[in-house]
Amino acid sequence: MKPVIISVKPKWSRLIHSGKKTIELRRRFPLLPIGAVAYLYESTPTCSLTSVLRLGIIHKLPVADLWRLHGAASCVDENHFTEYFDGRPIGFGIEIVDCYALAEAMKLDELRSKFSFTAPQSWAYAAPKLVTAMSLGE
Repeated sequence: MKPVIISVKPKWSRLIHSGKKTIELRRRFPLLPIGAVAYLYESTPTCSLTSVLRLGIIHKLPVADLWRLHGAASCVDENHFTEYFDGRPIGFGIEIVDCYALAEAMKLDELRSKFSFTAPQSWAYAAPKLVTAMSLGE
């Protein structure tokens, strides 16, 4: 399965790195297999690819069930959750099993020049050239 890039604000990235945030919430997300790889991109002001994630179960659930079962692990408050999923009957809870910080974050300028990278608003499939570079540790 092709790795994905997940874009998050630095606040959420810090919670993922600390191990406190083990569920990332999305309105849409592909149903990837357990063990899938995701690259964590921190949005403004960091604007860098910072980590590699190993994903667990992708929970596709009615929003009320998603909150009840995974709200605490998402580290968001109920108001934020309700506002984020407003009008959506279904939501996705992405289980984060492992988070491996890169030895050196890849800044947006480098990502653009080497990989024609465009920062996703939410998530995107990773370009093959980026996947190869990440697997070689470039």
